[in-house]
Amino acid sequence: MAEIAQDNGGGKGKNHQKKMQIRVDFTPMVDMNMLLITFFMLCTTMIKSQTLNIALPSNEKVDNVENMSQASADDAVTIILDAKRKKGSFDVDSVNGKVQTEVYYYFGKPGGDEGMFGAGGSIISANNNLEKSEFLSNEGTSGAAMDGARGIRKIIQDRNMEVLKEIEKLKVQFREGKIDQAKYDELAKEVRRNENLKKPVIIIKSTPQASYGSLVEILDEMQINSIAKYQIDNMNRADSVMLIDYQNNHHE
Repeated sequence: MAEIAQDNGGGKGKNHQKKMQIRVDFTPMVDMNMLLITFFMLCTTMIKSQTLNIALPSNEKVDNVENMSQASADDAVTIILDAKRKKGSFDVDSVNGKVQTEVYYYFGKPGGDEGMFGAGGSIISANNNLEKSEFLSNEGTSGAAMDGARGIRKIIQDRNMEVLKEIEKLKVQFREGKIDQAKYDELAKEVRRNENLKKPVIIIKSTPQASYGSLVEILDEMQINSIAKYQIDNMNRADSVMLIDYQNNHHE
């Protein structure tokens, strides 16, 4: 790799210094670098990006566009995300503080079959079917504790019980090694699409005060609880009236 050439410069005499020229041959370094690059390419594990899978609507032609986002009253579950801002916290938002997520829900139509509005557009508080839930309050509970909890996860699970029971059967087969991951995913997809099973249609809405993180957590719940049909929609007048009416009547 290195060569040392001795050169006396043609000089004579005892006091004449000999000059030494050193030449390093770097040609083998190229081969070594190529071997290292090849080694790292073969041994490196590619990390897949962690993304949230969202079921997008089909692009098939729909005859009645107005009914695309509608669901039957028996299946519809509307979840409304709201938040309170707590002052005096170091976990601050853009204005004054910590975000305390609040989640509300109702089944079917706003105000039930009779609706929230009476003659002349008056508000009928007695028809307000909005309820408040603890945000994922039943995590880590089991048995009687879970039966008494009314966290939004349990509410979703109660409405999707038939699908979850079939999914649980597939999980047992997967844990016992009877089916592999690919087969489990295929069968689970068929269960979620099975129209003979009763399952909800979740409509997710949020107020301007709600945090982006709470919306992501609710979308995670759709995956965790095998919800086949869900969508993100805008708040309408009935939703806003129900929310304000509920908060006023409960001094929130």
